[in-house]
Amino acid sequence: MVKHYSSGVYPTLAGFCLIAIAICLTRLAYTPIVPSIIDSHWVTKPGAGYLGAFNMLGYMVGCILTVLVARITGARLMMRLSLIMAVIGLLMCSWDLGFIWLAVGRFIAGFAGAALIIHTPPLVLKNINPEKKAVTLGIVFSGAGFTIVAVSFLLPQFITNGPKNGWLFEAAITAVFAIISWNLVSRAPIHANKNTYIKEPLKRTSKLLLILIAISYFLAAVGIVPHSLFLSDYVHRDLGYSISDSSMLFSALGLGSAIGPVISGMLAKKFDTSMSLFFAYLTGVLAVLIILVFDEIELVALSAFLAGIFLISVVSLTSLRVLEIVGLEMHDHYWGILTLILASGWAIGSYSMSGLLSLNFQYINLFMTGQAVLAMALGIYLFSWWRSKHI
Repeated sequence: MVKHYSSGVYPTLAGFCLIAIAICLTRLAYTPIVPSIIDSHWVTKPGAGYLGAFNMLGYMVGCILTVLVARITGARLMMRLSLIMAVIGLLMCSWDLGFIWLAVGRFIAGFAGAALIIHTPPLVLKNINPEKKAVTLGIVFSGAGFTIVAVSFLLPQFITNGPKNGWLFEAAITAVFAIISWNLVSRAPIHANKNTYIKEPLKRTSKLLLILIAISYFLAAVGIVPHSLFLSDYVHRDLGYSISDSSMLFSALGLGSAIGPVISGMLAKKFDTSMSLFFAYLTGVLAVLIILVFDEIELVALSAFLAGIFLISVVSLTSLRVLEIVGLEMHDHYWGILTLILASGWAIGSYSMSGLLSLNFQYINLFMTGQAVLAMALGIYLFSWWRSKHI
């Protein structure tokens, strides 16, 4: 029988590392390296967008397989494989062997992130005091933000002569985080929990709430694509700043990602999750509005900061909201579905906006599109909140 941890410190630290790999290192850490791979002629501007789309496609496929495999073997196998694949995917991207090679590397990295984002929150929750779940999840999800800050500040030192060393740097961090979190992953279930899938079906009202939350979540993923994929190159190419400055500016998004979940976790504990989610969506709308109205670098940095708050807070708070609706036993299953929906939004948004770039649309047009989509997400979420109060 596996002994429980004597405190929640290690599960929280390990969860922090796992989410950093799942959200930052296999996905968002690509954004500050985009100007370098374009200027080094590894890919074109639309090609860089399509590499991001392949990453999201891998993430989406990973979500599907993770949910299916977990029903047969439990979570441990997929989580262990994902940690190894994350390192391999990033190492592949350090060699310029053509677009297809890079696309496969980004696909593998995205695939690896899926199992980690699906299984980490339930795994951490099962190893901590339930009374600390909101704050703990906030700290865990801040792992992506703090890692973005570190990568954005340090990356310029590695990409002065091209992106190769930048990829190797990110692969090295991923390997270290994988080692730190391996013990917690070894506590993940090795067998499927059959009882999870024979519970009584959710009530109709709960299903409706989940559907509305899922639609908002999907739209949130589409709407944040310009910030999460193209921001650094927008600052470099459209605003005229250096690769180093544009990469470092992305740290503002990381800082928001780091602070946002902690603040939202405390707000959810003091007030409720629904209100905290409302503020998260509102923050996303405000972030894009700022970049549409202003082009001063300080305000662009503020926009990135607010986008970071939104990006990670909406993930952690949605996870918590799903937990409130379905309960701990069913959380893993339904959170897997929501993660797949988020991945679909990211993939569709990435492919669509890369296609717009191929048609000679400008980055600012992508931000306009994101603003409209996020406004829809906010409206649908408000409707779900209103419905929850009248059930």
